[in-house]
Amino acid sequence: MRKPNQIFSVAALAVFVLVHASSLPAAESKSSQSNDESAVQDEKPDPLKDRQHFNKLKRSTQNIYKVTMRSTVTFKLQTALGYVSTIDLPEKALKVFVGDQELYKVEVYEKQVLIKPITDEPDAKTNLVIMTASSRLAFDVSVGAPDTADFVLDFRLPQDDETLVHNAFEEKVEKKVEELKAQYQKKEEKLDQKAQEISEEKIKEKVTTGIRTLDLKKSKADSEVQLNLLFLAQVGNKLYLRFSVLNYSKIPYRVLKAFVGIQTYEKRFLGKKESGVIEIPSELKLAGVINPDSYEYGVLVFDYRAMGKDDKPVLRLLEDTPASASSKPRNFEIKGFEWFK
Repeated sequence: MRKPNQIFSVAALAVFVLVHASSLPAAESKSSQSNDESAVQDEKPDPLKDRQHFNKLKRSTQNIYKVTMRSTVTFKLQTALGYVSTIDLPEKALKVFVGDQELYKVEVYEKQVLIKPITDEPDAKTNLVIMTASSRLAFDVSVGAPDTADFVLDFRLPQDDETLVHNAFEEKVEKKVEELKAQYQKKEEKLDQKAQEISEEKIKEKVTTGIRTLDLKKSKADSEVQLNLLFLAQVGNKLYLRFSVLNYSKIPYRVLKAFVGIQTYEKRFLGKKESGVIEIPSELKLAGVINPDSYEYGVLVFDYRAMGKDDKPVLRLLEDTPASASSKPRNFEIKGFEWFK
């Protein structure tokens, strides 16, 4: 026969086993249910993206959207506690109806309708209807987080959309026309460039076949400035007299004038004497100032003239007023160089 204490211990152990066994299914059930809920939450679509897709919203900035008016759908509008949402209309709101005025406060200012939740209930929902001259807008209004709230819904008329589409099309057409114009202009420029190159090549060929040159290699120097004659070229009826000016002095050489002429002579009983210089009109290409320790190339372009039997060609280079009053002008003259016959 068992003692009372032993009987009590066995009974207590049996009760513990029964209680523990009955709690296991419940815990497993709760765990399974929790996992299922988590899976459902994971699979739950993003409310903001879903609403944007449904309303066909086009976001212009954070929480602000452009929408086309449609009377055949119910727009989804999410508000937020402590925030006001604005519905901007392209025309005046004639009538506005709200389902539950105890949950939401609605104010109308001609083309603007303001709606704000005035309850602490996070699941507060209602509907809103706005009547305008051309349409009816229906809304399913809810409360949510400020990050996903619709602060401004900017509505436009359907014909405005058509205008936008038309304008976009016209813009694309104009852009394409401009692209074609640019392409045509580039092709035309290439053709013009090619024609210019061919023309220049032909001119060079003509010039090359009709060009004559004479190497002169004459020079004169004065006060560390030197004038060098390089060559004389003939192209058609034009002559080109090429020369250089070297300035080794410390004073800039300022060019007053440079020209080519014909030294004439008159006969005397015992010989001949210089009678003067006939200047040949010419075009000078030379820097106006030759700085110290530098040199410049120059060219004189003029029409061809035949020399008389006793005449001689002459080149003169004249200096402008020297910087120092005590210095005399450094003028140069080279004559008697070769000439085309």
